[in-house]
Amino acid sequence: MTYYKYLHISAIFFLALTFFMCSSCRIRSSDDLLVANDSTIRIVSPDTLLVSIFNWARSTSSGYVGKNDDPVGPWYEAALPGREAFCIRDVSHQCIGTEILWQGKQNLNIFRKFVENISEAKDYCSYWEINRYNKPAPVDYKSDCDFWYNLNANFDIIDACYKLYQWTGDRTYLTDSVFDRFFRLTLNQFVERWQLQPERIMDRPAFMNLKPTTIKYRYARGIPSYDEQQDDISVGGDLIGMIYNGFRTYAKILKETGRAGISSPYEDKANKYRQLIDSLWFNKEKNTYFGFYKKTDGKFYPGGTSNSEFLLWYQVISDPDLIEKSMLELKNSQVEVLSYLPMLFYRYGYNQFAYDFLKKIYYDKRRMYPEAASGAIEGIVRGMMGVEPSASENRITTCARLIPVTKWITIENIPVFSGLISVRHESSRKTSFANKSQKEFTWRAAFQGNVRQIMVNGKATPAEQYKDALGNIHSYVDVKVIAKSQYTAEADLSLTAGNKK
Repeated sequence: MTYYKYLHISAIFFLALTFFMCSSCRIRSSDDLLVANDSTIRIVSPDTLLVSIFNWARSTSSGYVGKNDDPVGPWYEAALPGREAFCIRDVSHQCIGTEILWQGKQNLNIFRKFVENISEAKDYCSYWEINRYNKPAPVDYKSDCDFWYNLNANFDIIDACYKLYQWTGDRTYLTDSVFDRFFRLTLNQFVERWQLQPERIMDRPAFMNLKPTTIKYRYARGIPSYDEQQDDISVGGDLIGMIYNGFRTYAKILKETGRAGISSPYEDKANKYRQLIDSLWFNKEKNTYFGFYKKTDGKFYPGGTSNSEFLLWYQVISDPDLIEKSMLELKNSQVEVLSYLPMLFYRYGYNQFAYDFLKKIYYDKRRMYPEAASGAIEGIVRGMMGVEPSASENRITTCARLIPVTKWITIENIPVFSGLISVRHESSRKTSFANKSQKEFTWRAAFQGNVRQIMVNGKATPAEQYKDALGNIHSYVDVKVIAKSQYTAEADLSLTAGNKK
């Protein structure tokens, strides 16, 4: 009887799963985006593989959310599974994916833990990894004198906090005293203590600030790169690119918070790092950027996939030809690197490649690494759907980046700013947008290609154009979206101009 009991349960489960998949594939009218009164984020599309990837990533990421009453407060796992901890590098990458999945209070608490633990005793580092007991993870920390730390981490936090502000509109990430203190200490005392100034960084020794009790992590207390496989390097190309981005980003934060008058020194410093990158770090023979520099022999060395990935992720590479060359050189390696790639390829218009990387994440044998699920979610929502909030401009952009297998797609209940939106791309040329919040903002309805006119709720509207980093033309209209309203925009293909790609 036990066998038949389980057979019966299995049959019920299969029927329920079939019903769910069929329900997910039903063509929904664009009129119903405001109807649902729940707040569950969900996907609807006839692309069953895409639905499976999204649902797997959503359930996996949710499974890593810790208890709010743990000693550390609200948190989620962002490290090797089983450590019950979160790491700076992982969190800085996962944060937008987790924000999309309603883990905003976890993000704010996690980043607060990192920024408040910067200290002079640790040479202005924070804790690399914190566990659910509100302690530095013992796997990489013995004392303030002996711990693991990648110097990229502080600059990663600055970038992540600014992105979280733009997504959520929560100015805590910019103005709270403990956050701003971290930014200032990083770009001043931290840079000085670790000899990262633009005029001194190329002369820094590989190992610095070692104490008599720095024993276990003698070669890891201040790694000047995120590539941990290199020995005796003075500075990594990824680090210098992230320092440049850190100064550039803090200048934006100062302007956004009414302190434009003191932003110039940070912009000037960013420009010095930019000049250093372009003058010393570009390998003319290989038409690419070097990955590492060693003071011991005064030589530059080529970088691996992760070097190009980080330079692209932080938009350090600006030349269109170099972007294309670097993109095409990126390959699947560790899942930590792979998880960045869908968003990167969607950003630059390589929609088929991006979709293929989503599949690779889904089928990767290490897909249970928390970054994988978050990377897939960000790749679908921010990448494929083109959802890009800008709190500083009170604007949300959408841009369909579909391939033929994904005929249409709806994502319902995406948390943005202080409310929810739902977006349906009925094709690459038609988008419906629902503002389910109480907030009024601008919806920038963008489409790939050059069209002269976009129909908004049936009314012809002249389109404006912009070019992305590769020179590809996009057309858009800006629509004032009132609370609890829905709009549809459709590119008029009868009025098109020439496109670059």
